[in-house]
Amino acid sequence: MKFKKLAVTVLASAALVLSGCGQGQSQNQNVIRRTELQEMTTLDSTRVEDIQSANYIGHMQDPLYWEDENNEVHPALAKEMPEKSEDGLTYTIKMRDDAKWSNGDPVTAHDFVYAVQRLANPETGATYAYLVENFENAEEVLKGDRPVEDLGVKALDDYTIEIKLSRPTPYMEHLLAFTTFSPLNQKYVEEKGDAYGTNSDNVLANGPFKVEDWDGTGLNWKLVKNDDYYNADQVKVDGAEVQVIKEDSTTVNLFENGEVDNALLRGELVRQYSDHPHLEYRPTASTYYIELNQENPLLANKDFREALNYAIDNKEYAEQIKADGSVPLSTLVPNDLVHNPETGEDFTKDAAIEPKYDPEKAKELWEKVQKELPQDSYSIRLLSSDDEGSKQVGEYLQGQIQNNLPGLKVDLITVPGKNRIAQQNAGDFDMAISGWLADYADASNFLDLFTTGHSNNHGNYSNPAYDQLLEKADNEDANDPQARYNDFIEAQRLLAADEATIVLSQKQDAELRNPRVQGITYRPVGNEFDIRTATIDNSANE
Repeated sequence: MKFKKLAVTVLASAALVLSGCGQGQSQNQNVIRRTELQEMTTLDSTRVEDIQSANYIGHMQDPLYWEDENNEVHPALAKEMPEKSEDGLTYTIKMRDDAKWSNGDPVTAHDFVYAVQRLANPETGATYAYLVENFENAEEVLKGDRPVEDLGVKALDDYTIEIKLSRPTPYMEHLLAFTTFSPLNQKYVEEKGDAYGTNSDNVLANGPFKVEDWDGTGLNWKLVKNDDYYNADQVKVDGAEVQVIKEDSTTVNLFENGEVDNALLRGELVRQYSDHPHLEYRPTASTYYIELNQENPLLANKDFREALNYAIDNKEYAEQIKADGSVPLSTLVPNDLVHNPETGEDFTKDAAIEPKYDPEKAKELWEKVQKELPQDSYSIRLLSSDDEGSKQVGEYLQGQIQNNLPGLKVDLITVPGKNRIAQQNAGDFDMAISGWLADYADASNFLDLFTTGHSNNHGNYSNPAYDQLLEKADNEDANDPQARYNDFIEAQRLLAADEATIVLSQKQDAELRNPRVQGITYRPVGNEFDIRTATIDNSANE
């Protein structure tokens, strides 16, 4: 292959990674040697915001339910699927009584209640607190007007949970499989205080693995099989040794040398390895977009936002820059996630939003903006993560905007993923390259992000008509699937008409996978992968 020549030039880099990361690695052949592009930010299931951290928390902590490769829900800590009342407002869940924490404490219904109350407590400041909004009394609890004990969740006994909702929630079982709803050991969490989840010494496990050797900022950690896990006899691997490598060519060299079991490919590497026998493509229910902070006077101008949209060729972006199987997208809701209840048509087809790329229209609008907002010079910041692929994307978008909006300077700011999230949360950005992976298979999971005051609405977009459509879908039309779907379609069209964000693409992962590792569960929605189902056959190693 052509890449073999490139491999020689970066071998020294690969060796440096191995010497720095490999000294503490075991020689256990029943361990998966995994690479990642981004570091973790936390092991606190309540406060987690990024998919990278959630992926590993999901190995360490079991929720009540677990989702397979088709995102079908199965009992985990729960003994069986929930018992639902006829009106859909009360869920009763029986938990298994043989699960325990890694300190020996039993996992009980009280742990689940505590986790949900901690999530809803405004003092926690959890980004995902809005996920409890359909629980009884949630509105007042989230505002701090009622104590968290009034939230519609309680333990009927040590192993029975009752959840009361204020309105039907079609995706409730998927929520209960989501990492943020994992039970927590109250005594342990409160003893640790602010240190909880900041490193692997300050967490407890109840799942198939423990996280070890993560200091809170480092680029290496381990998953180690939890022998006290209730289903430990079904877990066939001893764990995983993980290293974050931000240079794609280095990762590929390690894979080619048989030192790691996976290598995520991006850009030119996807093309170079397109005929590799171990290349796998994995569709994901995720959207990449540029978040626009309307606190910036330029971005508060709709003509300018539209000019940006016309300036960016998301087809070229997806097919030539990402080049990993990603597809251009014009709707915030991705393909193959939501379908018309009556016709089966995909949401993206019904929304009928066309891509906008048109450099001439971009220039026309930009000239109009300069007359509306006269300045001596124009500049704007574009925030990106600092891994190799993200930098490449940032540079491409920077060039597209500057070329098609002459006179506008785009300052590309690259920081570690953890810092990018923190800056977005603080509103310290003008434009930010963002992505959202579905937590559950419902259009609301994407469209809710742009409701007024939403914790992930970092750009401060606000439109009362948009808010009303989503409120209608959640209340008046909650039990009418077609009416609810129509509300979402209308909301998506309004979001696009307002130029609230610039949608770029739907992600698809291209990854080299060592055939010695089989059976990993890969999901299109929620946590991306799960090694509890994996097996290792070292005779298949190449």
